[in-house]
Amino acid sequence: MAAATHESAPKRPIALWERLVMAGASNASAATLTNPLDVVKIRQQLDGELKGRGAARKYPNFASGLVSIVRTEGLMGLYKGILPSVLRELSYSGVRMGLYEPFKELLGATDRANTPLSVKVAAGAMSGTVGASFANPCDLIKIRCQAYQGPGSLGVIDAVKHVVRHEGGVPGLWQGVLPSVQRAALLTATQVPAYDEIKHQCLRRGLASEGLLLHFAASSLAGFLTAMVTNPVDIVKTRMMEQRAAAASSGTAPRYSGALDCLLSTVRNEGPAALWKGAMASWARIGPHTTVSLMVFEGLRSAIGAEAL
Repeated sequence: MAAATHESAPKRPIALWERLVMAGASNASAATLTNPLDVVKIRQQLDGELKGRGAARKYPNFASGLVSIVRTEGLMGLYKGILPSVLRELSYSGVRMGLYEPFKELLGATDRANTPLSVKVAAGAMSGTVGASFANPCDLIKIRCQAYQGPGSLGVIDAVKHVVRHEGGVPGLWQGVLPSVQRAALLTATQVPAYDEIKHQCLRRGLASEGLLLHFAASSLAGFLTAMVTNPVDIVKTRMMEQRAAAASSGTAPRYSGALDCLLSTVRNEGPAALWKGAMASWARIGPHTTVSLMVFEGLRSAIGAEAL
């Protein structure tokens, strides 16, 4: 009986453009709050790259990384890359979260409350793949700006010009697209389906009713799972996207021939634990980001009179 009564009657349908706009806006709002955590995560993931397991690290943990960046670059150092970060969320997350439900329907889902988990995971992987492929330039520029440790900040236009002029033209903006797509597919196949499944399991079992408390609990659990599952792929993506800039500044050849080489080289030189470098910073970012973005997404849906996710 609970399964039939825990949700209200279907509300007005949501147009595709509305899904994309609401998904992009909810994730962009989350990005403005979590950018400092993202900067620390990026720096940790690049710290001690291929220098051996015993090498000294500039950012050995999240707290020291945070303090070091503020001390050497000022408070605004934590907001490097904020513009491309917001642009990335508007494009990448707008697509990956906005297309999640259309892909579920494409795969045969007709009952939101009883859709098989396998369908949710497949839909998340598909929407994540499309989003990352489309928005890779924004992701690349975001990482370049956040990794920059010089005086001031690296501007978006300057970063784009450098890539286009010195790193293969416009196609250079799609450096690292393979690990980026892999991460996005894994992230969206974990984050949104986990939230979807946890929420509807609670509703089905009568453990909670639709509302802020359930949205908060489900999104918080989904954020933790997402951070732990995606960190190894995130390491590879970050290093692949940063390697040409690092090579240009040092006058050496790029470190990796591809994503697999990056993965194997990292494990061989730094040990398996290196795949979870920045994991706490990742959780500190993805956790709140997941919670804020999904709660805002649900709030926007409610505001326009549409049904919950």
